[in-house]
Amino acid sequence: MNTKKILFIGAGNMGQAIIDGLIRSKTVSQDNISFYEPYIAMRDFVKNKFQIKSLETIDSTISQFNIIILAVKPQVFKSFHEDDISLKLSQYSTKSQVIVSIMAGINIAKIGEFFKNSKEIIRVMPNTPALIGKSMSAIAHSKEVSESNIATVKAIFHSIGEVELVEEKLIDAVTGLSGSGPAFVLAFIESLTQGGILSGLPKHIAEKLAIQTVAGTALMAQSSDKTVEELRHMVTSPGGTTIQGMATLEENGFRNSVIKAVYSAYTRSKELSN
Repeated sequence: MNTKKILFIGAGNMGQAIIDGLIRSKTVSQDNISFYEPYIAMRDFVKNKFQIKSLETIDSTISQFNIIILAVKPQVFKSFHEDDISLKLSQYSTKSQVIVSIMAGINIAKIGEFFKNSKEIIRVMPNTPALIGKSMSAIAHSKEVSESNIATVKAIFHSIGEVELVEEKLIDAVTGLSGSGPAFVLAFIESLTQGGILSGLPKHIAEKLAIQTVAGTALMAQSSDKTVEELRHMVTSPGGTTIQGMATLEENGFRNSVIKAVYSAYTRSKELSN
């Protein structure tokens, strides 16, 4: 079990998912996890749910933490410069602390400008399956981050799923693919369900078939030594039902639409970074 002391700034859905993963996996003990959440109702809920300490305000006590995780929305971070309470994060942070951000569109340079005392900065892009411990998290870091701190942050995000180290220049592409991807997959499940209903299936059966088909196929792709293309060919018999359906997908620009959706999300992430 890691003995690092962690402070979460913000305790919304993603913050709670990470806290839950840390506690369930015994990666970090509850005694070493604290959080700051300005909304009283949310603060009380999280404190009671996880039995962890909350900070009522930001002051010099934050210097005791080894890792500060920014689990707030990008627009909240942008307001930090006008918020006296939040500015104390910069004032009281120390050079020995690691700053970890899960905010989309806020690059390491901008975080470094705010946390002037901290040079070890790590950006992480998790995704919403973190809520069930199945996240895909990409990690990028400043050159000053030590190997031991990289390992610690990887362990934190391993508690909610899989991790991959990437260069920061790739984070916007990660955002477009795995960050936005769950919404695209859910839209696909909705479409499969509607296709089943159109073909005569009751909604509850069509939805169950669609969800399990996507879940099972993803697990098959994950565990197989074959490529995704090879696995698709295994299901696509000449002259059969699947190749007919695939032809219809191609006629309606299915692949191109998915490619453009990922690229569009990527370009929007780049816009938010500027």
